[in-house]
Amino acid sequence: MNNFLLNNPLVDFYRQMVLRRSRSTVPTTLLPLSKIHSATVFVEAAAGEEDPACVCQAVRQFFDNQGIPVLILCPQRRDINWLGQMKRRARGTPETRQEDLFISLAGSPDNFAATYEACCSTARFKVGRFPLPDEVFDLVVSVPEADEAQQTASFDAIKDYLCKIK
Repeated sequence: MNNFLLNNPLVDFYRQMVLRRSRSTVPTTLLPLSKIHSATVFVEAAAGEEDPACVCQAVRQFFDNQGIPVLILCPQRRDINWLGQMKRRARGTPETRQEDLFISLAGSPDNFAATYEACCSTARFKVGRFPLPDEVFDLVVSVPEADEAQQTASFDAIKDYLCKIK
């Protein structure tokens, strides 16, 4: 991440302004898989030693087996603008995407791109790995820190919960 973005009051001010202006007002709740017709999953590209391609493959395989179209967001450094959010060409906008489920596999609330996508998504059901202010996520799933493949382990736990919700 660019050092300019870290602990910069001006960038923090603009981030808060963008979040306030773009925050979704769609009510969210837990939904069973039978009511989910589309999904978006945010995968963190630089997540330690875990290969994001493996995580993306596991995500795609699960949703293909369920017959649910999925958009996987795995932004690289070139896909992030100066503010820390994804460029539109890389993702469209969360406000215009029609999705029923949003899953964030980002491992930290410091990932502004993931926070922005979660807060502004119009999904009716949101799942994440850590709580965000204003209770953005309907379901928060965390795994033990000793687990090296944190995104994969988190997605496995999320899959289990999704299959159990009736």
